[in-house]
Amino acid sequence: MGLKGQFPRGLQYCSSITGVDLSLNELSGPIPSDMSTILKYVTAMDISGNKFTGEIPIDFANCTYLNSLKLDRNMLSGHIPQEFSLLNRLKVFDFSDNDLSGPVPMFQRGVVSNYANNYKLCGGVSLAPCSGDKFHQALKGGLIVGFALSLTCYIVVTYYISYSSSVPHVQLKKKKYRNSHLNKVKELGKYISSITSKGTQSIANHMHELLHPQLVEKGSKEISMLMERLTSTIWLEELRDATDCFAMDNAIGVGKMGMMYQGFLPNGQLLAVKRLFDSRSFKRQFLLETAILCKYRHKNIVPLLGFCIEEKERLLAYAYMSNGRLSKWLHPLESEVIRLKWHDRIKIALGIARGLAWLHHTCDFGIVHFNICSQCILLDDNFEPKISNFGEAKFMNPNIEDHLGVIFKVNDGKKDVYDFGSVLLELITGKTYNELSRSYDTYNLCSNPLSFYNVIDKSVTGEGLENEVCTLLKIACECVHPFPDQRPTMLEVYNNMKNVRMDRNDYGGEESDTLRGL
Repeated sequence: MGLKGQFPRGLQYCSSITGVDLSLNELSGPIPSDMSTILKYVTAMDISGNKFTGEIPIDFANCTYLNSLKLDRNMLSGHIPQEFSLLNRLKVFDFSDNDLSGPVPMFQRGVVSNYANNYKLCGGVSLAPCSGDKFHQALKGGLIVGFALSLTCYIVVTYYISYSSSVPHVQLKKKKYRNSHLNKVKELGKYISSITSKGTQSIANHMHELLHPQLVEKGSKEISMLMERLTSTIWLEELRDATDCFAMDNAIGVGKMGMMYQGFLPNGQLLAVKRLFDSRSFKRQFLLETAILCKYRHKNIVPLLGFCIEEKERLLAYAYMSNGRLSKWLHPLESEVIRLKWHDRIKIALGIARGLAWLHHTCDFGIVHFNICSQCILLDDNFEPKISNFGEAKFMNPNIEDHLGVIFKVNDGKKDVYDFGSVLLELITGKTYNELSRSYDTYNLCSNPLSFYNVIDKSVTGEGLENEVCTLLKIACECVHPFPDQRPTMLEVYNNMKNVRMDRNDYGGEESDTLRGL
């Protein structure tokens, strides 16, 4: 990209960012010492191939969601902080081609590390022993040789036993390998074994291999076995501790897939944990949610921090959204006195439209959510909407060479357009489209949007915004048109809504969204 200067601290304003790739630039100076404050939810960071100098900040140890960290090919010096060993989600790190020195941290098993061309480093498995560690190194070498001899003997004996009964064994294998379905399972099994020690992004990039049409449609036992062999990116024990063993006091919601809990990590950070009721019944939804949210990041899509497949548990961990569901604000309890201002309502509507337009028109798959409603829209501290619940998603580009697009395909995104129009009407009137349908002749209302004026939520009237409200009513009515081919696309909806905000000169500088890929 050719970026120059110091590390861009402005990333702290991207509150939901989880992945940072600034590799192969000309950034220089020290790495910020408060990285956990700048990037609270980062899971993967790659700043390799730059000119960063100085020591590696100890504050990286507070980035508790980190799965992958690449600092190679810089000019870093000093020691690697021993506190890095506390990053129990870390799966991949690369410190090669720097000028680091001293002992390396003792990471847990399964971490893929690279210390190459740091000639002053010592310790660990692959480096020279640190001074005073010669005896332990020799002892470890002896143990390795002994283990290797034992393993060799075991293989020879096993081979001999197998060979002695080779005829029925060969016949059995011939029958087994006639089944192409099992062939694919074995192939996938080997492949999953090769990635189980990698980080979240590696799993996300290859998660689609799990979703082979035969496996998903049959709900076979083989896919359950493959799921069990995936390495979780967040541990069950962590989530139990964070939620006080899933105490009811920490329950914040319930849906058809499972219960949602609020959790507290040891460093005080909040997260939301979805615990599935029955992992067998929601296997498809779990795989879709994980595959989509691990791969795709956007300011209006809820950030997935990690997932857990352990014992019979299936859990998803998200960034916590302090303002909860949109439905809570539009339909408060009688005891709650909350009011959503018009400025926030249109900000929410615009954010949902932006997110859906990005999913439909920018993603390579063309993702259709298929379940947009006020219950699945989450709101952060600033009332920025986050689309969640991707368990029913489908794809508009089935010709892509990926099994996901073949299994769950749909011709267009007009279902999402209709659902968005319903949510937009709900934001304007305070009533769901179903409620409006029971009380009014919605066909006549939609044919004449101005007739909706009498059902506009009283909390948004009297603010001198009638023209803007009426314009958005017209957009909403176009979205819920009874004939799908008469509905606009989400990109057209987003651009029309964006123009409404720009007319008021308070759009907030987002007019370049289209150029930036929404």
